[in-house]
Amino acid sequence: MIHIHQASKYYNNAIPALVDISFKINKGDFVFITGPSGAGKTTLLRLMFCAERPSSGEIILNGVNISRIKPSAIPALRRSIGVVFQDFKLIDSRTVYENVAFALEITGAGAKTIKKKVWQTLKWVGLLQKKDSLPPCLSGGEQQRVAIARAIVNNPLLLLADEPTGNLDPQLSLDIMRLFKAINARGTTIVVATHNRGMAEQFSDKIICLSRRHSIEPC
Repeated sequence: MIHIHQASKYYNNAIPALVDISFKINKGDFVFITGPSGAGKTTLLRLMFCAERPSSGEIILNGVNISRIKPSAIPALRRSIGVVFQDFKLIDSRTVYENVAFALEITGAGAKTIKKKVWQTLKWVGLLQKKDSLPPCLSGGEQQRVAIARAIVNNPLLLLADEPTGNLDPQLSLDIMRLFKAINARGTTIVVATHNRGMAEQFSDKIICLSRRHSIEPC
């Protein structure tokens, strides 16, 4: 599914974000990436969905070397990847339904397909009754569920989540992790970046640990 080989990322001032990272993730895995703030967890996820390019090394996703992919091919690749952000990144002026539908609209899906998939997805994450609400009227946990619904409405092969419970209380965090577990059980490969090592140990058998030196260390 994902093969990262000796990938490094340096920015213009030569400060390292990641140094010589190598690991494999198989289809259907539920993987946590842990480490202290600044270790490179977010950068690693950004490399996986082509928001960043590695300074060196290779990243293979489903047989495609995304380290060398042409910019024009990135939008098509991203249709197989769902992304959940810590700060939700919802459009406050659009309803819950419209936020989720947007992910389908940009792919050119028809109105009937959009309505069917959005309703099914909102029902599955337990938010169908909130479909006409605006994000500012929702709780943090509900907003995160909307963000997850938007990320999975296209049935992605890969779901990436960056500190998805960072702004939630412990009980809501558990609820969100159980939802990820259910998504994974349907066959979606999931990679979650978090500084919460206890959460990772509770929900996953595969953990990748980044150190303050921006490299992988034994967990």
